[in-house]
Amino acid sequence: MTKKEKWEIWRKRVEDCPASGLTIPAYCAQEGISVPSFYYWRKRVADGEVSPAEKTHGAGFLPVTLTPVRLPAPAIEVRLLSGRSLKLSAPVDGQWLHTLIQPSLRCHPPTRSSASVVP
Repeated sequence: MTKKEKWEIWRKRVEDCPASGLTIPAYCAQEGISVPSFYYWRKRVADGEVSPAEKTHGAGFLPVTLTPVRLPAPAIEVRLLSGRSLKLSAPVDGQWLHTLIQPSLRCHPPTRSSASVVP
């Protein structure tokens, strides 16, 4: 039995007892419940406590949507043979980078000692 179902059963019992015309001990005996339990639940219902279902929907909380955090990509620095360098701080598509530096590579093919990429 869920908390919501239990709450509704006890709320109904507390409301039905006076209409039954029985005393509280007689009503409890008829329902098969203990007198102390009845008084406990009668107080909860009379004090205006809300049911578990109402607590989850009316507790003053707003729904929250979490989105994944994307850490910034590390900067990439490409040093060209001309002495100039390109520093790229956004995520870089490999094909785009290749297209960008390809003309420079045709004019000056890289040698082992001249090509470097610094992260």
